[in-house]
Amino acid sequence: MSAVVIALLRFGFLALLWIFVFFVLLTIKNDVFGTRVSTRGARPTTSKRSGPARRSGQSTARATPQRTAEHLVVSGGSLTGTTIPLSGASVTVGRSPDSALVLDDDYTSARHARFFNNAGDWFVEDLNSTNGTWVGRERIYQPTRLASGVPITIGESTLELRR
Repeated sequence: MSAVVIALLRFGFLALLWIFVFFVLLTIKNDVFGTRVSTRGARPTTSKRSGPARRSGQSTARATPQRTAEHLVVSGGSLTGTTIPLSGASVTVGRSPDSALVLDDDYTSARHARFFNNAGDWFVEDLNSTNGTWVGRERIYQPTRLASGVPITIGESTLELRR
């Protein structure tokens, strides 16, 4: 082989090595710092509420006032029994030490999910986690309205909203 071919192979190998190092560093950065959470101006997508059609002149108030959830409870996993009071501020769940609820398992991302209140209803949002956030038996891809007592699975832990 000529000296030119050997030099090109060396530079090609060196370029591939630097690309690999770059992607490793990018992956470490994303794992350590996670996804940036920002507030949104639009109301999150909600499931359609079933019920009788309203006639003109009828009140839009609920017939039975429902109290909003007051606690986020870990009902399964290594932190079973842990309770976080909900005050209206958002609650971030993940492995990161700055999360409100730190879950230490291999299937939870650094910033895995966020619980937030919007107009009296609680929502959960997956923050682009690797293994996803599950409400009941469905994986969620957008902010989802939560009902009290519905299991939310994050990694190996199960959480519930309770009154």
